[in-house]
Amino acid sequence: MTINRMFDVVLDTNMFLSAFLFGGQVEIIISLIIGKKLHLYSSPSLEQEIFKKLHQFSANEKVIKNVKSLLKASRFVTPTIEIDVCRDAKDNFVLELAETAKANFLITRDKDLLDLTNHKWKGTKIIRPEEFLPLLRSLKLIN
Repeated sequence: MTINRMFDVVLDTNMFLSAFLFGGQVEIIISLIIGKKLHLYSSPSLEQEIFKKLHQFSANEKVIKNVKSLLKASRFVTPTIEIDVCRDAKDNFVLELAETAKANFLITRDKDLLDLTNHKWKGTKIIRPEEFLPLLRSLKLIN
């Protein structure tokens, strides 16, 4: 796989759960992040939410260790803005992270986030993982 341009991405909490607990296409995105082909951004609120959910799903130590390792490799930012635009107010912190990080993409399956104005928030495209990977292929950023 060859990527000529690095994209800055934010993964919604459920993308971490999907990749580390259930597998699927999100695992490919995680491998691109681990391979330093995508930049991942995280924040205190995102990390807190991820570990809260992992605890609720009774994730084992290996999963928790792998998530911690990925988050340690992410670019950590603390949003200084407050947003109140999402139908589900609990999702606003992800938009705050995406805006602060100036992320190219917010990858999610959350309908409340996807329903925002034309799947976009400020300069960030809100996209499902099922749409993100074909986009990377169409741009010849991955095989």
